[in-house]
Amino acid sequence: MKHVLIGGNGFVGRETRRLLEEQGSARIVVVDLPESFEAYPVKERARVVSLHADIAVPGTLSSLQLGPEDVVHHLATRLITPNRPRFGRDEFFRRCAVDGTAEVLKWMKANGNRKLIFWSTDMVYGPSLEVPRTETHPFRPFGPYGRSKVAAENLISKAVRDGDVTCTIFRPRLILGAGRLGIFELLFRAVDAGRPIPLIGPGTNRFQFVSVTDCARAALLAAEKGCPSATYNLGNDNTPEVYDLLSAFLSETGSSSRLIRTPAGVTKGLLRAMNLVKIAPMDPEQFEIANLEVSLDTTAVKRDLGWTPTQSDNELLLAAYLAYKNEQRNSDAA
Repeated sequence: MKHVLIGGNGFVGRETRRLLEEQGSARIVVVDLPESFEAYPVKERARVVSLHADIAVPGTLSSLQLGPEDVVHHLATRLITPNRPRFGRDEFFRRCAVDGTAEVLKWMKANGNRKLIFWSTDMVYGPSLEVPRTETHPFRPFGPYGRSKVAAENLISKAVRDGDVTCTIFRPRLILGAGRLGIFELLFRAVDAGRPIPLIGPGTNRFQFVSVTDCARAALLAAEKGCPSATYNLGNDNTPEVYDLLSAFLSETGSSSRLIRTPAGVTKGLLRAMNLVKIAPMDPEQFEIANLEVSLDTTAVKRDLGWTPTQSDNELLLAAYLAYKNEQRNSDAA
């Protein structure tokens, strides 16, 4: 049996591979773009091999054979980066999420394999109609990234209905862990400099996180159960309000930064204007939800897979900052 990690050099993919290697039983194939292996080389050995491939290219996976017991983890995605690309963002995200998913499904069917784990996003939901959001919440994504994941989920749902695959879909909240910065780099730089930190709104909403390790654990639990056809939210328990979370974080770091509450409408209006000329520090899919309740209900994954989160939001934010500081020290010493 082998686990095929498509997009396996990404954040969740690398952690999934680490847990699989700790288990020490299954073979692992890491599939990713050639440039990803420059940043994260894979040390090939008896149980771990790599394949350089762009899954959106027809037939690119044809050289990789699958057995009926193998598990395919579809983690490949294009990350949200403000102002990049400046134009054609729907096509940019669709190429991997939609075209790539179609190729993965075609390849699995040709090999007679049916076991798929797909990583979607909670951004498919958009603004909350219920708090916390359950997996039945309607799709109302804010932008092209969320829209691309909706389209990919629809392709998979059809394949499930046609009997081609069984698929476990995960919709995680904001994933944190060592080595993942994204928009948090802006926060960490401000904390180090002691600069004021403006909030979008009063900070009375909750902005749930989930650990990268807990995400990888969820994937392995799904694989153990044969990749049941179900969709699961992933997020932490007991998420604090944003103002309380960041206040505790500033206290723990000893930073002199202060939190500044701002009128959400005014701040978002400014960010929208900056986005029009492609100079916004955040993407609309990030700032449009910054003052909203975006917590997820995780009852289903706990009930069906026996999954529970192991790290709190406060612990994750501090750990991410300490990893950032360590990386900065290593860079300075180099």
